[in-house]
Formats: sequence, C-alpha cells, structure tokens
Amino acid sequence: MNLYVVRHGEVPSNLSDTICKRTDERLTPNGIKQAQKIGDELAETKFDVVFSSPVARATETTEYVVPNAKIIYDSRLTERGLGNLVGRKWNEINKSTWNSTETETTPEGAETLLSGLNRTRDFLNDIQKNYKGKNILVVTHNFVSKCIWGIEENITNKDKLGNFVHPNGEVKKYFIED
Repeated sequence: MNLYVVRHGEVPSNLSDTICKRTDERLTPNGIKQAQKIGDELAETKFDVVFSSPVARATETTEYVVPNAKIIYDSRLTERGLGNLVGRKWNEINKSTWNSTETETTPEGAETLLSGLNRTRDFLNDIQKNYKGKNILVVTHNFVSKCIWGIEENITNKDKLGNFVHPNGEVKKYFIED
C-alpha cells in the first residue's frame, strides 16, 4: 500500500504561531497556492481512496489536491484536541506533558501524544485491513502526520516525535507492506 500524507495548506493561525482549535479556518492565499501545487505534483497519481480530516482547512486542501474526488471524512484525522490552550502562543505551553506517551490528556485538557498515537494507529490498522495494495491519500494536520511518521518509522523517542514538523502544503509518502 502506498500512503500519501498531506498537511493542509497554510491558515491564519499558522502565521501568528497561535494555538487554534478544531475550527473551520480557511486557507490563506498562500495556503491555496500550496494546495494547488500539491495537486499539480500528484496529478499523475491515481488514488484508490481519499481520506480527509473533517476540519475545513483539510477539506479545502483536499478539494484543491484532488478535485471532484470522493472523499471519506474521518474524525481520527482531526487536529489535536487542545483543551484550554486555544488562543495561546505555542512557545507559552509546557510541552513536558504535551508530548506525554504515558497519559491521554494534559492538565489543560489537551490531547497528548499517546492519545494521538492510539487513534492514528487505529486508523492505520483499518486502512491496512481494507485497502491492501492501494494508493491512499490522507489530508490531515501536523499532529496526525507526526503520529503516522512515528508509527511507520518506528520512532519511539518522545522528544524526537515532539520535534517533528510536517510543513504546510507538503506531501510525505510511505510504503506499507500488506
């Protein structure tokens, strides 16, 4: 199975380095260009199935990447739950609990790395079972992409996982043995 993972295009909160929630932020003009560029890069690739986070920035990106495709929206691909951290700057948060692989939530009610790894693993197990030998496109968020990377590359170091960044509007490709 070939898995293509796209992080949504740029949105206003990416520019302000502000923690946003699972809101329906729209792509910036640059985010639209990023999504169109990915569409051009992947134009020759036939996808057997297309999955997207149901959050607007991901769905909008998906529509630019694969216009007119049948899209399966899966809540397991949604951005990290952020509790009461929404609106704060990224450099203000205590990442020691944020990147925990021992607990499901932080004291602020945000989803931890452990929780994300669990829901992402569940998604990956489902697609491996149901789409053997297929080309699959997933349009999601940095957090889920980080979890896919960690699972597929067998990365267990929480600091290494915590520092992973999938830039807006870029594709990562994985080959998953059936």
